[in-house]
Amino acid sequence: MNKKGFTLIELLAVLVILSIIMAIAVPNVISTLDRNKKETYVGDAKKLVALAKNQMGNRINKPGYGEIVRINLSCLDNGDLQNDPEGNPYDETDTFVVVVRKDEQLVYYVNLVGRADDGSTRGIFLTEASVFDGDDRLLNVKKGVEAPTDDQIKSTVGVSGSIRVCDS
Repeated sequence: MNKKGFTLIELLAVLVILSIIMAIAVPNVISTLDRNKKETYVGDAKKLVALAKNQMGNRINKPGYGEIVRINLSCLDNGDLQNDPEGNPYDETDTFVVVVRKDEQLVYYVNLVGRADDGSTRGIFLTEASVFDGDDRLLNVKKGVEAPTDDQIKSTVGVSGSIRVCDS
């Protein structure tokens, strides 16, 4: 009698092999997706800086020594920056660029906040723009990011002067 088909042991062996492959593949796929989302946050932060540089000197006056300029997202032409990589909208007031003058140069800092419907956030907490080109750039993307206080801004940028806000 010639039976065609698989034995129970053969089927179990195939299931075990597939389970092992899945155990290896799924975490790699998840980490790749997360890394890509973080890269998108960093790319969006770079776009914010580019938009701020474009507006600086045109619509927005450059900061003097000891002065801080905070440019809210609503003050920039942000057509490309409506939603974060998770599909949540960027917070219009908690997402901003801070500009200070240091040693005859303008230095840019970004605070980027994507806010979900449940109130949770993810983004970049007040980070200098030059960091976004380094190897550790993805370490700046975190959950639970909020807007810094004025004192936190002054402490981070190393300037204790007044903060001028552009919000429209």
